[in-house]
Amino acid sequence: MSDDEGWPFDELHPDAYRMLVEGVPAVLYIDRPDDLSTNLYTSPQIESLLGYPLHEWMADPELWRGVIHPDDRERVLAANEASNRTGGSYLEEYRVLTKDGRSVWIRDEAVPVRGPDGTLLYWRGVILDITQRKEAEERLRWSLQVLRRTVQQRRELARRLQTAQEAERQRIAADIHDDPIQVMSAIDMRLQMLAGFPETITTEALAGIEAEVRGAIERLRSMLFELRPAALDREGLVPALRLYVERRAKTTGWVVEVVDRMTNHPDPDLAALLYRIGQEAIVNAAKHADATRVVVEASSAGDGVTLRVRDDGVGFTPDLDAPPAPGHLGVSTMVERAELAGGWTRIVSTPGEGTTVECWLPLDAASDPALDD
Repeated sequence: MSDDEGWPFDELHPDAYRMLVEGVPAVLYIDRPDDLSTNLYTSPQIESLLGYPLHEWMADPELWRGVIHPDDRERVLAANEASNRTGGSYLEEYRVLTKDGRSVWIRDEAVPVRGPDGTLLYWRGVILDITQRKEAEERLRWSLQVLRRTVQQRRELARRLQTAQEAERQRIAADIHDDPIQVMSAIDMRLQMLAGFPETITTEALAGIEAEVRGAIERLRSMLFELRPAALDREGLVPALRLYVERRAKTTGWVVEVVDRMTNHPDPDLAALLYRIGQEAIVNAAKHADATRVVVEASSAGDGVTLRVRDDGVGFTPDLDAPPAPGHLGVSTMVERAELAGGWTRIVSTPGEGTTVECWLPLDAASDPALDD
C-alpha cells in the first residue's frame, strides 16, 4: 500500500469522526440485540428530533418503547423482536411522540454487526425524519380520494341527467304522437273525405280544418319552446327567461317581474345552463308553490353570473336527497349541475314563506359533457 492510499482516514483525529457522525441530518445509534434494545450510543441529533436530551434518552431503556405511537407500537415491537430472533436487517416506518406531544414520522433502519464467530453483537442503525414525506403522501392520498369521489359523483350525475333527458324525450315523443300527429292524421282523413266528396266542401268545413291546423302548429311551437327557445340564442339569457316565465304566468295567474342587472353576458353554453336551472326553478314554482308573484333576477357578480328565482308561495323544507320527478332535474341535480360547472345553487325556503332558488356560475365555466342539453 502506498503512503497516501489510506488518506485521509488514517490522519483523522477521533474528534473528526464524532463531528462527521453528529453533523449528518439523521440520528445514528448502536443498540444491543436484547428485548429492550438497550442503547449503547445515540447521536445528539435525537434531541432536535424528539426533544429528549441525550442523557435522558440513553438513561431510560424503556423510553424508546414509550415514545412509539400507540397505533404503531404493536407492529414496531413485533418487527423488532423478529429481527433480534432472526438476525435479519430491520426496517420500519412509524410515528413517535416528541417530548412536547407532537407526532413525528421516522424511518428506522438497522443492520446487524457480528463477531468473528457470527455472533450478533449489536445493531447499527439510522433514524431519518420522514414527516414531510408522509404528510405529502397523505395529502396526495386525500386528493386521490376526493378525485375518486368527484369522478363517481360526475358519473352518477351524468347517469341521472341521462335518465331525466331520456324521460323528457319519451314525454315529448308521446306528446307529439298523442296531439299533433293525431290531429294531423284526423285532418288528413277529413281532407281525403272532402277530396272524395267535393260537394261536401263548405266554408265552415275549411274553417274547422284551418283552426285545427293552427292549434296543432301552436302546440308544436310550445313544445319547441320548452326544448330550447329561439330567444336564448338570438337575444340571450334574460329575454329567454322573460318569455318562459310570462308563458307560465298565462296559466298560473302569476304577477311576474324580470330584473336584468347583468353587465357581463355569459357565452351560449353558460347561458343555456343558467336557463335550464332557471327553467327548472320556474317549473317547480308552477307545480308546487301556489304562488301569486314570481321574480326572476339575473345579475353580474364578481367574475360570474347570479340567477335568482323567488316566489311568494307556500314554501317547503328543502330535501336535497329527494329523487327528481320524471323528466325533470330535481333540486339536488340542479345543485350538482352548478357545482360541476364550478359554481353553486342553493335553495332557501320555509313553509309559508315562499322559496328562493339562487345560482352562481363563473363566466369561464368549463364545458362538460354531463352539462350538455
